[in-house]
Amino acid sequence: MSAAAIMRRRCYLVRHGHVNYFSADGQPLDPRSVPLSDLGVEQVRQLAQVIEPIGFDRALCSDYPRARQTAEGLLGDRQIELQACDQLREVRAGRLRDIAPQQLQQQVGYAYDSFADPEGRFMGGERWSDFAQRVLTRFDAVLAEPDWQSLLLVSHDAVNRLLLGWALGGASGCAAALEQDNACLNIIDIDMQAGRVLRCHVRVVNLTPYDLAKTGQRQTVMERIYAQLAPLAERP
Repeated sequence: MSAAAIMRRRCYLVRHGHVNYFSADGQPLDPRSVPLSDLGVEQVRQLAQVIEPIGFDRALCSDYPRARQTAEGLLGDRQIELQACDQLREVRAGRLRDIAPQQLQQQVGYAYDSFADPEGRFMGGERWSDFAQRVLTRFDAVLAEPDWQSLLLVSHDAVNRLLLGWALGGASGCAAALEQDNACLNIIDIDMQAGRVLRCHVRVVNLTPYDLAKTGQRQTVMERIYAQLAPLAERP
């Protein structure tokens, strides 16, 4: 018997565009419901121009508004169903008021330092191991589907880091170092044979068409959030 053919699939992995996580007076907003900002809409528009020639035969996104808006903006007029999944939601943070002021920088600004710790939690919230299980279970189910070759997957910072880490060999420690800016593009090729993943090729990581040289991206995602939170913690 001849060996089953090897099929190379491609996953276009995107983080949502910019959102405002804080109100005009600096108060944190519910991250589950914030929409794209005007800046985020423009970032998505520029990325859409880059991927305009690409044909997708599968499209998934987190069911949070910012991810759905991003995916819809990228798909444009393509006649393809967009499936929203709660398993692709961002890792859940704990309550900010439960973090001691002296721990705020470590817990927020360097929140991904604990990514490789199975018992670690994101900002005192969801355990990393639980997060990885729900995301990878959904991704494995998509890989098991037989009828696609080009996937658009739009989600969040930690979700993208996890999937990139998986593609690089399952190293959750390296996932912590894979910065994901707003409306960034990652490309992963996945070789499959008889329903089994043989190998992965990471072709693009954190490409941002609106700032190719990263001249405006000196702080990390979480450092920017900490910078907005720190003044609140100092208030009497």
